Amino acid sequence: MASRSPNRAEAGIAYFHEDATQGTLHFADTSCKVFDFEVADARLPVGETEDSVIVWAAGELLKVDPANNEQTRLSPAVTNIITRAFSGRTLVRTEGRLEVFGSDWKSHGVFGNEVSSVIKTPAGVLYLDASGLHRLSSHSGSQATEDELVVADACNLSMRDDTWATFYAPCAETRLRALHESSGQLFDLGFDADPLALKLVPGRDGPGKSPTDDPFWFLFLRNGTFVVRGPDGVEREIGENATLDHWDLLESDGDSHGYALVNVTDAVGDYVYWNANGETRTLAHGVYSRADRLLVDWDGTTGSLAAVSGDRLAIIADRVPGSGAEFTDSSREWTVLLHDWQGESGRLSRFSGTLDALAGTPVDAPFASPELEEVAPSVGFGTTAPLGALLPGIIFLAGYDVTTGTGRLSYENAELRFKASVDQGVSSYLVTSDYLLYAIPYGRDRGIWLATGK
Repeated sequence: MASRSPNRAEAGIAYFHEDATQGTLHFADTSCKVFDFEVADARLPVGETEDSVIVWAAGELLKVDPANNEQTRLSPAVTNIITRAFSGRTLVRTEGRLEVFGSDWKSHGVFGNEVSSVIKTPAGVLYLDASGLHRLSSHSGSQATEDELVVADACNLSMRDDTWATFYAPCAETRLRALHESSGQLFDLGFDADPLALKLVPGRDGPGKSPTDDPFWFLFLRNGTFVVRGPDGVEREIGENATLDHWDLLESDGDSHGYALVNVTDAVGDYVYWNANGETRTLAHGVYSRADRLLVDWDGTTGSLAAVSGDRLAIIADRVPGSGAEFTDSSREWTVLLHDWQGESGRLSRFSGTLDALAGTPVDAPFASPELEEVAPSVGFGTTAPLGALLPGIIFLAGYDVTTGTGRLSYENAELRFKASVDQGVSSYLVTSDYLLYAIPYGRDRGIWLATGK
């Protein structure tokens, strides 16, 4: 991991000798000076200052200065860290409480008691503790962190979008309530549903501010059955043994429909289309509930990537892994897929647009799978990334050798359709806004290399 602070005199590098996410952490700088200082049982740094890095190691949060062989404990008994929680602050869960650190890694105080749940929101952080539901936030320009008790005796907190949080309060009554996060308004929903498995969707013809007065859809599970409660207050059961994976609701002029995953066994189920009249149609079987995207005909390792529009389904690519197979950049003009997975490597192919745009095809417009254009064959899993920090395109390890875990570090400029190679025998790499850092583990060129991007 390389330093990203613009205030540092020279960028620092933190790394493991092993292929691991936790272990003995070593340090160097971009002048290739390796420091003797090391930290055992550590993860990669979670932050930095002008002269130090912040490391979570052996259950403690440490401020580490490798050049001067110094470390200071910031927080003990750490069980979780939430970076960029709000206003540049970081939350550290320690000894059942929440400690808040500023961007300078100075403590802003410790909050809560017996904290059980923490959710980051656009305006701050919601958390449950022994006294109830709280919000942590800060006013614009203020250095202080405020702790507000939203409602006492709350439990089962969930938030499935950036707007609505749901929970029981009081807990003993299992009274279903919703919080409009930005305004702080509370609402009694008045029906039976598990707040951990509930999503609120404003109706198309309303302001979407009050779920008790405005048109709203409620999608939820009740005893394992997927239920849709429409703006008319009517509940429709869509299917049993359901999950909340790959559910959706789409509204347009004269049409309201959605999707649900039902009949799920061992994380595989049936993908069902439903409409506002309660009519259903099974679009696909063997759908993997834990996949990043809609994968049908799951064989335990891969499935066929699909997109839907209304009650139509199109297959985009076959033998796609459950995660880490989709790459695009901020332009949203192209997408690259890893598919045709053969157990050790797969194929990279590109198509114009995005999967979200394809799924947004109007129900009355033509709908078909896009044409795939090959980028590279024999690419290893987890070795591809967008290259947007340097140029529009992707970077990947081609000709991947599973025995050595190395390949040819290559990239493609998506706008110019230009391909080039950086180096051979590369095992891993890191892209920043200015340069490319990569590792060669074997041979006469073994070591960490730096390539200037601009």
